[in-house]
Amino acid sequence: MGRPLNKKFFANTNAVGVGGESIASVTAPAGTLASLVTGPSYIIPAASISAPQITGGAKPVLTVAVTGATAYTVTVVSAGSGYTSAPTITFNASVTGGGASGSATPVATLTSTRVNGIKCETQFAAGDTEITTGDVVKQQGSRRYKVQTSQGTGFFTLVTTEAKAAGEMSIKATDSAGNTYFVAKLTSRKAVLVPAANVHGGTTTIGSQFASGATAKWTFGTAVVNTTVTIENQ
Repeated sequence: MGRPLNKKFFANTNAVGVGGESIASVTAPAGTLASLVTGPSYIIPAASISAPQITGGAKPVLTVAVTGATAYTVTVVSAGSGYTSAPTITFNASVTGGGASGSATPVATLTSTRVNGIKCETQFAAGDTEITTGDVVKQQGSRRYKVQTSQGTGFFTLVTTEAKAAGEMSIKATDSAGNTYFVAKLTSRKAVLVPAANVHGGTTTIGSQFASGATAKWTFGTAVVNTTVTIENQ
């Protein structure tokens, strides 16, 4: 199958063995802070934080401290893992600490805790919604991969079509002009490409720098015209 992919390109190379991202910071729009008092830090309950999208991920641990009548700060104690989009944080009624209460909706931002891994789209089972944020975690063969998604972890066959059957997946490549391809085969240094428009959603133009079946070098960085493509990663 050619030289297999290096493990550094897989999404489970972070400390907790889970793809996705963690919480970098939390901004704090004004809230009704009720009996929260200035000074102490209160723990935002886990039930007030939405779950990670990737199976095996963990919610962050967050604390809140009052700085004014409707102002507060949120501190990230533990960043969590497994998020592919920022969690919803809405604490109301009570927070942990002296029975104090308050209501606010802080907004989280994400950051990566690992080297980016190959991103793919999968069809987990018949009738399931196609998932566009799957993480490749292991290569099983030239077109066979173990993938981690919000629906669980499974084995998928690489295809070059947007309409997928159960157990199929696709990987997106982009050339230097921002135009797109499906990846028909991937090795440690090269990708076999099939030009296609609107790969994995959005609005893009069919790639024209490489013909169908052509091989190009690939990177997670910036593509070079007629030389390399960027493989979608997260």
